[in-house]
Parts: sequence; C-alpha cells; structure tokens
Amino acid sequence: MPMMNATTNLLNKIERRLGTRVLNLPDEMGKDVWMEEVISNETLDTFSRYFPYKMTYYLTGDRRKGTYYLIDEATCSSVKIIGCGDIDWRLLSTMYPSFGFGTGFFSTFDMFTTQMNVEDIMMNQMLTNHASIYKAGIYPEFEAPNKIRLASQLSNNQLETLKSIPINLYVKHSKNLMTIEPSKMEIFENLATSDVATFVYNNLKYFTNVSTSYATTELPLDTLQDWANKRDDIVQKLEDNYVSAANRNQPLIITI
Repeated sequence: MPMMNATTNLLNKIERRLGTRVLNLPDEMGKDVWMEEVISNETLDTFSRYFPYKMTYYLTGDRRKGTYYLIDEATCSSVKIIGCGDIDWRLLSTMYPSFGFGTGFFSTFDMFTTQMNVEDIMMNQMLTNHASIYKAGIYPEFEAPNKIRLASQLSNNQLETLKSIPINLYVKHSKNLMTIEPSKMEIFENLATSDVATFVYNNLKYFTNVSTSYATTELPLDTLQDWANKRDDIVQKLEDNYVSAANRNQPLIITI
C-alpha cells in the first residue's frame, strides 16, 4: 500500500544512513518506535510550521459566534491546525459569480469566471479603484485553537450574504506522509534522520558497544552525533525558504 511504503521507505532509509540495521537495539529505541516517538511528535511538527499542508475549509453561518467563526470539533480532532491563509477567491468567485459587483470585491479571477465585455471590464476597474479608497477587503485572522475572524469594513449584513466562505487552513502533515510534496521530501528525510539520530544517540551515548546477532560491535556514535548536529542547519534551510516562491502554502509579500 502507498501509505505503508512512504513510512516504511523513510524508516529504512534512516536505518541505512545511521548504520543501525545490524545493531540489536532495545525495543524502546528501535526502528519500530521511531515513527510515533520521534517523527510524528518532532519532525512533522517542525516541518509543518514552515511547510504546512493546505486544506480548504468552509466558514458557514451556523458556525458563527459573535465576530468569530468556530472551526467544527470534527476538523479540530482530525488535524492539528497551525493557522489560516487567505480566502480562496477563485473558489468564492465560482460560488458567487455576481458577488462584489459595485462593492469592490472583484478579484482578478472574475473576468475569467463571468462573461464580461470591454465596457464591463472598464466599469469593474473603476468600481475597484473607488472601493479601494474605503479598504473594503476581507482579512482572515486566526485565533488558536479554533477561531477565525474576518476583519473587514463591510457591515455584518454584507458578510451574511455569503452563506459559505472557502478559506485556506494550514494544518500539520499526516503521519502517512502522503501530503508532503515530492520536491520537499529530501529535506524532510534529512530532518527526520537528524531527529532519530538525536533520539538514539541520547540513549546510547553512555555505552561503547552493543551485541548483534553475530558479535559484539562498536556503536556508531560518531555517525549518530554527526547527523544530530545537522539539525540546526536543516532548520535554517526551512527558515530560508519559509517565505519564497517555492512555498505555496505561505503568503508571498511583494513590495513595489
């Protein structure tokens, strides 16, 4: 199964890198516990803070309490929410094709999702320019653990015309690793290897050798320590790419 292959391949790769395959490691620090004890609790947490998984969530009127929308319990219990991004304007414009006409809410996608002639486009530009004076945008604000407020100069009545609002939620990647993009897998594997090396090293550093199926052998402590020491550099690479064109799940701010 693909899910099993992703995790199994990762654990096998870490085992080869660290040279622990021939070691008779105790059960409490062996390969069978690496996923739950280390990768799920540490590696995925760190990686997801910089490159989270983006999912679409719908804010609905029945989940609104005062000025906040509450994310439902089923979603909160199934994923770890890190934050929220912008409204999915492309999806919103297909759900409400006429929304925003005369209110400044036309996005760049509207001309592709509605039939507009040259006069419509010119009118759209004029209305958008006029509306921009009054800052009539909608700006999502996330408050942990499950609240989203839509900051806007619009009245509540105007917002209530949108019965369902698609928004981008940023969440922790799944333990099956299937949500991690292939282009990001190498740096994730390096981070996981470093975390596992730290875990194993901290448990073995007081010993000099270990019994294997064949003989008593010297522990590969230098290899473990080398990989453990790489973590800061790996995290720095994640930070360097946190806001970049390569990270589609974080806002890219451009100043002109």
